[in-house]
Amino acid sequence: MTLRCVAIDDEPRALSVLGNHASRTELVDLLESFVDPFAAIDYINSNAVDLVFLDINMPEIDGLRLVKCLTNKPLIVFTTAHSEYAIESYEVEALDYLLKPFDYTRFIAAVHKAKARREAEAQVVPAAFLFVNTGNQKQRIVVDELQYLVSEGNYVRYVATSGSYLVRASIKDTLRSLSPAAFMQVHRSYIVALRWVDKIEESSVFIAQ
Repeated sequence: MTLRCVAIDDEPRALSVLGNHASRTELVDLLESFVDPFAAIDYINSNAVDLVFLDINMPEIDGLRLVKCLTNKPLIVFTTAHSEYAIESYEVEALDYLLKPFDYTRFIAAVHKAKARREAEAQVVPAAFLFVNTGNQKQRIVVDELQYLVSEGNYVRYVATSGSYLVRASIKDTLRSLSPAAFMQVHRSYIVALRWVDKIEESSVFIAQ
């Protein structure tokens, strides 16, 4: 398996180091390198990317906020000179944290970790449908038809092309029951199906109809 990668850093020299490391292994294909984080967001959301090497401390938008703008969720390896961001990086489910300056040995260790994660994900076959409790009955919902979920007090509403279903549950427990490769929590009250995301504008996510 070759990982399709993108590197993002406001320092060209740091991107050059990542490029040199990537050129030494066939495990990664460095598709693009960006000093402009917003151009990187557009590229990642429009292309199949497995892994992103991402600086945290950037002037226009920090790496932690950038991750939250990604709809096509790749694996994230933070590359930074600031060790104080380590705990926050794991809050956005970063795969690894490389403290600059890092050598090729540390780089390739992160690559192997990403490769193992992707191979494990590839072996998991998501369910074609799920059953949810609606009152005194169980409702069958085709996963591909499920567009988004929204918290409504002690309930979660499942919104699908086939209809809307209210289930007594918390948004947190509901998220655990869904495939992380297909669903993402974009707000404390909303989970969206990535296949139905049409576009993102500032803090708004639009679902295709």
